[in-house]
Amino acid sequence: MKLTWQLTNPDAHADRILLLSPSLAGHAEHQWGDVARLLAADAFVALVYLPGHGPVAPWDEADEATLDAVAGGMVAVAAEVRAQVGDLPVSYAGLSVSGAVGLHLARDYADVFSGIAVVASAATVGEPDAWLERAAQVEAGGTEPLAEPTVQRWFTPAFAAKEPAVVARIRQDIVDTDDHSYAQLCRALAVHDVRDDLPSMTVPLLIIAGEEDASNPLEKVRLVADRAPDTQLVVVPGVAHQVPLAAPVAVAGHLRELMAGH
Repeated sequence: MKLTWQLTNPDAHADRILLLSPSLAGHAEHQWGDVARLLAADAFVALVYLPGHGPVAPWDEADEATLDAVAGGMVAVAAEVRAQVGDLPVSYAGLSVSGAVGLHLARDYADVFSGIAVVASAATVGEPDAWLERAAQVEAGGTEPLAEPTVQRWFTPAFAAKEPAVVARIRQDIVDTDDHSYAQLCRALAVHDVRDDLPSMTVPLLIIAGEEDASNPLEKVRLVADRAPDTQLVVVPGVAHQVPLAAPVAVAGHLRELMAGH
């Protein structure tokens, strides 16, 4: 899989690389931009877009609908960024579906990444039948019907009241996402299950959860922290699913510690 990426600070003087990738129906800059700017002095920060999300081409039919395919594309991005800025340690942080991708990276590409942050995600996400049903619905009727209920899950009422323009922008990103690309990621989430692989993941993992994230229950997050051997769990208070947007300073601080510690 060929993924599109953008280096946010090509003139940085840094000794490491950080890849940031968004949620399902997410625009990488809109979800991770604040964190990227806060870490501009700490790492070369690359925003990595999912197929059909934001300004990039839709899902290539040659690519299977699995998170393994996305993980392979992410490894290729790591190599491309290294070719541009130097052979530096690479860390990764993914939100939601991209957080699930991070667990596939931890399982299969431990030699590529020095640290992986899984944000608002887990070893399983939702239920397979529900993902397949959503894929069919989106293929038939688009993402518009999902936009409003999705942002209501993604943000607390307090954040939505304080930052209506941010919520409106994220809502529009959902509407603008390519329908088939969205559906393919739903199908990928339907078969995402790495619970049995957690004990073998040796890459340092940082698990970041929103205290009020109804999309990703804390018991599923704690399963990852309990089973993977080198894991730190952080629960950010007062935020829902869009943790990097709602708490960029906290997320940036935790990512800075992950990169510095490894």
